[in-house]
Amino acid sequence: MTTSLPNLPIEELEKGDSSEEKGLNFRPYLRTLIRKAWLIGGLTCLTTFGAWMWSAQDPYTYTGNFLLLVEPITASGKLTNPTTLTRTGGVPRDELFALDYPTNLVFLTSPGMTLRIAEDVQEKEKTRGIPAIWLDLRENLQVTRAQVGQGRGSETKIFVVSYTGENPKEVQTILSTAADTFLQYSSQDRETNIKAGVKFIDEQLPELQSRLANLKEKQRKLRQNYELIDPLPKNQEVLTQISTIEQQQFNLNTQLQAQIKLASSLQQQLQLSPDEAFAAATLSQDPTRVALLSQLQDLDSQIAIASATFTNNSPQVQDLKEQRDNIHNLLNQTTQEIITKNALSVSPNSAALKFQDPTRLGLIQQLLQTNNEIKQLEAQLQTIEPKKQQLEQQVKRYPNLINEYTEVERQITLTEEILNKLLLQRETLKVEAAQEIPWQLISKPQIPLDEEGNPIGAPPSRNKKLLAGAMAGILLGTGLALLWEKRRNIFYTAEDVSEVSNTTLLGEIPKDDRTLLSEKVSPSYSPKTELEETERVYEDKVYTSMEAENLSSPSYQSLFLEAFDDLYLQLYLQQASELRSLMLCSVEERDGCSTTAVNLAINAAQKGQQVLLVDTNFSNPQLHNLLNVSNQKGLINVLRDQVSAQTVITSVDTIDNLSVLTMGEGVDPTFKHLWSPKLKSLTEELEKTYDLVIYDSPSFFLTSDIKLLAKQTDGIIMVATLKKTPQSLYKKAIKEIQRLNLPVLGSVANNMV
Repeated sequence: MTTSLPNLPIEELEKGDSSEEKGLNFRPYLRTLIRKAWLIGGLTCLTTFGAWMWSAQDPYTYTGNFLLLVEPITASGKLTNPTTLTRTGGVPRDELFALDYPTNLVFLTSPGMTLRIAEDVQEKEKTRGIPAIWLDLRENLQVTRAQVGQGRGSETKIFVVSYTGENPKEVQTILSTAADTFLQYSSQDRETNIKAGVKFIDEQLPELQSRLANLKEKQRKLRQNYELIDPLPKNQEVLTQISTIEQQQFNLNTQLQAQIKLASSLQQQLQLSPDEAFAAATLSQDPTRVALLSQLQDLDSQIAIASATFTNNSPQVQDLKEQRDNIHNLLNQTTQEIITKNALSVSPNSAALKFQDPTRLGLIQQLLQTNNEIKQLEAQLQTIEPKKQQLEQQVKRYPNLINEYTEVERQITLTEEILNKLLLQRETLKVEAAQEIPWQLISKPQIPLDEEGNPIGAPPSRNKKLLAGAMAGILLGTGLALLWEKRRNIFYTAEDVSEVSNTTLLGEIPKDDRTLLSEKVSPSYSPKTELEETERVYEDKVYTSMEAENLSSPSYQSLFLEAFDDLYLQLYLQQASELRSLMLCSVEERDGCSTTAVNLAINAAQKGQQVLLVDTNFSNPQLHNLLNVSNQKGLINVLRDQVSAQTVITSVDTIDNLSVLTMGEGVDPTFKHLWSPKLKSLTEELEKTYDLVIYDSPSFFLTSDIKLLAKQTDGIIMVATLKKTPQSLYKKAIKEIQRLNLPVLGSVANNMV
């Protein structure tokens, strides 16, 4: 059973692509810098030396300073300071009158202050112009706060003013001018600012006073028009009155409804209307009518008695009836007179005309009284309703009035507050304007002198220029190194091949360190080298013929052969399935593709695999030369259906398990089409017959048919020759492989050429 070689995953290329997405790879640039370290180092030394020569011409610099006391030292000084009296009411508090140190430090070195100093210095020293002096002041004039020790609370009340320049006389002049300017600022300028503040306040006071007077007049008119002092309490008072009236209405309506129900009940009981009840009461109070009613009742009684004894026609009964009629007529006459006299409204058949006993009279009296109370309650309701409506109309006006009044009052309060503050501040500034000069010069402007009285200067600092020169050399050298290698466009190391192309590096083949490719192949075979007779080149070294023989002795372990062992092992270990065929390809001729294919096939055959080498390089077939076999007939004859594949496949006599299918003679130089349906069936037949089929192909861009052939194999191995193969062409080939989704096994870096 033969040993099989596992398949290579074509996803390696995709993994390589993902690494490109993770970020920029700096390793190729680092290797470039290491290779060109001599260039970078030489330029760095040159630019550093130039910077040293340049810095040797720098002059000495001179630094002078003076000290300013900007606040009183003792507590008594603070208490006598007018600022303390005006701002603290006589009670000193540091946070209220202490100097604003950060602001003053920035102001003293501001462009405006330094320009004033530059103008004064230019008047004294005519050596330079104002712009030049001003520029030096902005860069070299420093104002700091003196400290005693470290940490918080170590700051003093002293300003340290220093200046550095190249001319000691000019330095002294600038320091003296700065001292005068700062003292002038602390006295005249500050006093001028205070006076300007007082003037500003005086200009604002008339407008504020006029505004306050107008607001108060508006407030007075509001009070006068609405007869109130404050609309808010008045509004509450009106709301209280409305609530009281509504309660009264509720109570009166309750009483009215009760009286109406009582009157209705009495009317039903008496069968009298209110007018009839009044008429009945009036009629019942007339003594004549009452007497007549009494007589009429007596006659009715007598008639009833007589009727029981006598007949209706008897004189006694008739006489009584006649008397009753007379009294009845007199009663009607009297009743009519009373009705007419009192303007009563009574119907002829009304019960009010009848005799009213005391009980009915009591009920009638109660009905009349109830009716009177109803009228009183209705009158009271009618009386308070207009008052309620008047109050409601009044209360509707109060919200707008309250808003207007409140706004006026707020503006009055705000205006009074501003006015009071301005008045207080004016008095404060007037007191401060009379204070003494707060800043004192406690150390005169001076430059340190030596024993002979000459200014002491500091030598120029060359570190910055030397560092700048070194950095310029490094940057220039780095740029030239990267540009140099970019223009050469070749691979220098195997890592470059893997990282530039984003493919798996399967192996790195060193230069052939043997005198022959393999003594087992053919004694006539000799690899192409630059020196063939007396000298041979191995790993960038020149060996004599005797030394070359020692390298080829059995005791010497060839690095060249070990590289193919590693290549085969890399293929074997990385795969998870069987690999039946592969193609070796390069982007240019003479990139060692054929040599790599032969030695990989030899190595696989020595591992026990049945290996077939197929020469598909129609432009420059090499396998028959490298293996010293016949090329009379080969692949071209099989594709033309002239012979079968098995009749032209040749076994290599000196190597077991290795066979070769050469290209064959008679290939037309203009032949560009390698692919045919016959080749497809041939590749399938060969994969069934052999454990591993290796195709030696022409350069990648020579013909498009090579891509069709690659699709029939299990993967492509791209061969790149260090210091020869163009990087751009190699990357173009890899992108084309990706675009066509061809299987890729990886790359091999070749040092053989």
